[in-house]
Amino acid sequence: MISSYTVGIYPRSEELIEATRKNSKNLSSLYLKEKKEYIAVQKRAKLDYVCDPLLDWDDIYRPFSKLKSVKLSALNRIYETNTFYRRLSFDGPLDDAGNIVKSSLAVSLLPKNRTACIADPYTFADVHLSTKYKKREEFTLAIAKMLRKEIDALVKSGFELIQLVAPSIAYNEKVDFGIVKNSLEIITRGLKAKTILHFYFGDVSKKIEKLLDMPVSGLGFDTTLTPISSIKKHSFSGKSLAVGIVNSYNTKLEDKQECVTELNNIISKTKPDEVFVTTNFDLQYLPKDFAVRKILRLGEIARGVRSA
Repeated sequence: MISSYTVGIYPRSEELIEATRKNSKNLSSLYLKEKKEYIAVQKRAKLDYVCDPLLDWDDIYRPFSKLKSVKLSALNRIYETNTFYRRLSFDGPLDDAGNIVKSSLAVSLLPKNRTACIADPYTFADVHLSTKYKKREEFTLAIAKMLRKEIDALVKSGFELIQLVAPSIAYNEKVDFGIVKNSLEIITRGLKAKTILHFYFGDVSKKIEKLLDMPVSGLGFDTTLTPISSIKKHSFSGKSLAVGIVNSYNTKLEDKQECVTELNNIISKTKPDEVFVTTNFDLQYLPKDFAVRKILRLGEIARGVRSA
C-alpha cells in the first residue's frame, strides 16, 4: 500500500508575513484563509493524509507555552539553520495537558483522512529546559506522558496518522536509545493510530538497526541526508517506511519518473508492510508558490508508484 502526506509547518505568504509583523487586526482571518488554500491544495494533490499547515504556529513547540507550569525562555537556533525557536522551561506538573495541540489546529477544516505532526519526546526534552525534572530520562518520560494525552485527544478527533518528528535523534551523534524506546512505549502502547518516527537534520544510516527496534508503526527518512543506499540495506518487514523524497530544502522540482523508479527500487529491496511518500522536512523554508508545486508533485509521485 502506498500513501502520501507532508511533514510539518508550511510557509506563510508575503501578505501573511507582513500581517504578522504588524499584528494586523485581520490576522486571524488571514490565517484561516491561507489554511483553507493549503488544505485545498493537499486535496487537489490527492494526498492520502491531509494536515493543518500550522501557519499560526511560530515553531513546532510554541503551543505548549499555554501550559500553566511552562514559561517562555530565550530564543535558540534550530540546529544549524538561520531560524530560531523559543525554548520552553517546564517548571511544574503537566496536569493540564491534553487539549493543547487539538485546540491549536483547524480540525473542522480537515477531511476524515487527517494527520498531525508533533515532536517526539526525546527531541522535545533535548531542546527545552526543566527546573522540576532534573534528570534527562525523568524529563523525557514526563514529556512522553504529556504528549500521550495530546495524542489521545487527536485520535478521538479522528486523526489516523501521528507524525513524530525526531531531528535530535538524527542530529546528535550520541543517543540514549533506551530512553527513546521507553518514551515511545508511553506514546504508542494501545494507541489506535499509526505512528511514524521521522528523522531529519542528520544522517541516521548507522542508527537504522536500533531504530527498527523502536515501538512505532514505521520510520521516516530525509533522503537528502540519510542516503537511500543505506535504507536499502535493511528489511522493513513488520514496519512501515516513509520516504522523504520531495526536498523541502530547495526550490528545484523533483523529476516524477526518477522518483517513481527510485521508490519502486526501495520498496523491492526493503519490503515494508506499508509505504508512505512524503517531504523530507517542513515546507516552511520555501516560498509559498514553490511549496504548492512541491505538494502537487508529491501527489503525482505517489500516484506514479501505485500505477507502476
